[in-house]
Amino acid sequence: MNNLDNTANALIDELESLQAVARELKMENYVDKFNEYMEEVEDIKQDLSCKISDEIENEQMRKLIESRMETVLVDIDNLRSEYSYVRGKLAEIKGEISKSNK
Repeated sequence: MNNLDNTANALIDELESLQAVARELKMENYVDKFNEYMEEVEDIKQDLSCKISDEIENEQMRKLIESRMETVLVDIDNLRSEYSYVRGKLAEIKGEISKSNK
């Protein structure tokens, strides 16, 4: 009878040990699943970071183009003025050359 009790106790201990292992395995599965989710979150974060960076670059480029468009008209007017001034000076020089050749 004592031997039977010892065997029963050993089986109970083994069962409890197996249950503990089963609990740990379930926890490992949860940890593995959590790690998978964390990897997915990191991928999503990286993707969003790239998209946000692209959006920022696009916005900066748009502002740069808009500001440049505003200055283009002023630059054109300045070039026209300089062109007129240079033509006037060339006409004066041409006139002086004509006078000196006479």
